[in-house]
Amino acid sequence: MTGPVLLRGKLALITACVVAVAIAGISVVTWLATEHNLSSQLNKSLMASLPPRFDRPPGPGDRREFHITCDQGQGRPEDGLQQVLQGIQTLELDGSTCAPPGVDPVVTTADDFVSTTTYRDGVTKSGTEARVLLQPLDDGRVLILSRSLGEINDTLAALAGVLVAVSILGVLLVAGLGLWLTRRALAPMERLTETAEHIARTEDLTTPVTVDGQDEVGRLGRAFTSMTAALAESRRRQRDLVNDAAHELRTPLTSLRTNIDLLVLSERTGRELPQRAEVLDRLQAQSREFSDLVTELVVLARDDRELARDPVDVAEVIDRAVTRARTRAHDHVFDVDRSDWTVLGDAAALERSVLNLLDNAVKFGPAGSTITVRSRPGWLTVTDEGPGVPAEHREAAFERFWRAPAARGMPGSGLGLAIVADIVAVHGGSARFVPNGRGASVRLNLPCET
Repeated sequence: MTGPVLLRGKLALITACVVAVAIAGISVVTWLATEHNLSSQLNKSLMASLPPRFDRPPGPGDRREFHITCDQGQGRPEDGLQQVLQGIQTLELDGSTCAPPGVDPVVTTADDFVSTTTYRDGVTKSGTEARVLLQPLDDGRVLILSRSLGEINDTLAALAGVLVAVSILGVLLVAGLGLWLTRRALAPMERLTETAEHIARTEDLTTPVTVDGQDEVGRLGRAFTSMTAALAESRRRQRDLVNDAAHELRTPLTSLRTNIDLLVLSERTGRELPQRAEVLDRLQAQSREFSDLVTELVVLARDDRELARDPVDVAEVIDRAVTRARTRAHDHVFDVDRSDWTVLGDAAALERSVLNLLDNAVKFGPAGSTITVRSRPGWLTVTDEGPGVPAEHREAAFERFWRAPAARGMPGSGLGLAIVADIVAVHGGSARFVPNGRGASVRLNLPCET
């Protein structure tokens, strides 16, 4: 069972086929041109053999006559034509022919009736193919001159053999050369294929792809390198997210299991648990934290391509986020001042990012404090009256699971600002802390749709 034909073999085969067709066409044209030239030369040779009075129209009183005396095969042609022709004869009025001795007369032509000088192919009495010139005479007879086509046929046969041999050798040479050239041209592609197979076998996305050049293969190599780098970065981020989530979940899970074990032990032993109400409250709070954490992890793990790309009214996004935040913080005042502008993106994701900023402001702002929201085309800010974030921690605050030392005892997962940064970055913007006299102020820069 034969294996699959490689690309280089296909290209070499296609090249050989194209060249074979081209050589065959050239050979046919060459053979036909040679055959035409040889026939034309033979025709000219026959015409030149005619007496001078036959190569022009007859003048006044000029008669074109020709006589061969046929006397028991002893006739002789006039003007010495016997010495330059292989065949000369006349077609008599009664249909018989007259030829001098030693001449192999033509016995078959396509048609013996002619009114002008005519060239035809014929066959002699001995079966030899001949080129025939038919020249009508004034007395109604026809002068027939002939020459054998043997030399021409031999020449054309030899030429055909040479052309066939050259065609076969040319095709073989082109096929071999094409295979060698395609092998060299596709060597980078073969290296790229081997690298891809190695990556698929080992799942090592850091394997370098050594394909250079500015041609299509070079572009493919660079695109493949970019793809594997993006996949490696995506895997790294996924691994970091899982590791960070596992680390952050370990402590609350331990606390949750401890509280559940206390309740189970109390039920089994029948002993009243003095802190039962307090344990239940902790379990309820921890379950809410786990629910929020799972939601935030789902948001972080979501593919950016799942986000919509629609015109979004930022003012409506802010209004919806503030409405939701008010239901969670009745003891805070929201001071909102925004203008109408739009951004191209996902309305739900943008609302999520604004709501996270408002939740942080509610969490860190004292009861009765004011949360200020300002928005103009291209930006929006959320400011609270809490303790603020030290300058040295402002960049780290947007990392996953990062929490300020003073806030580690407060509820939360440390993912709120990381989600904000990711959502804004997907929309082509940025998130950062801006100086504020009191509390923390976060500014979101977003490209305004014109």
